[in-house]
Amino acid sequence: MSEKVVLPKFDIPSESVHPVVKAVAIVGALLLVSMLILGGAIWKRREAQLAAEQRRDALIAARVAEANAAIEAAKARAAEAAAKVAAAKAEAAAKIEAAKLAAAAAKAHPADGSNAAVAEASGGHHHHHGKGAKAKGKGGDGAVAAKGSGDDKKSAAKGGRDNAAIDKLLAQFK
Repeated sequence: MSEKVVLPKFDIPSESVHPVVKAVAIVGALLLVSMLILGGAIWKRREAQLAAEQRRDALIAARVAEANAAIEAAKARAAEAAAKVAAAKAEAAAKIEAAKLAAAAAKAHPADGSNAAVAEASGGHHHHHGKGAKAKGKGGDGAVAAKGSGDDKKSAAKGGRDNAAIDKLLAQFK
């Protein structure tokens, strides 16, 4: 028994990791950290861009609304001015018509019975009426009827003027 027994050598793996595996793990961890940082930066940039687009859209909408309001105000002012002009024209036309009617009534039926004063005031043109016209002019019924019909025409002209102005305004808003 003197022989020596030679036991085979077994390589028992150690508990430590091979240096190459450690290097790969470190590189992978660094890559993962850098990807997270890059992803976070991209995410923040995207959020900033979306916020900027929303601010821009809100600003555009506000300016469009402001411009539309200015246009509507200008239209309203123009409509008001047109209504005032139409009212002034209608009022002037009503005054002229009333003056014509009053002059015609005064010529046809003078209050004191003399046609000479009216004829001289109207340019010197003399009208000669028969006895029937003078008798009718001196009666109270003919003068009252002429005045009453003149007032009716004035009130009808006023009503027509207001309706025309209202119709114009309504037509502009359609």
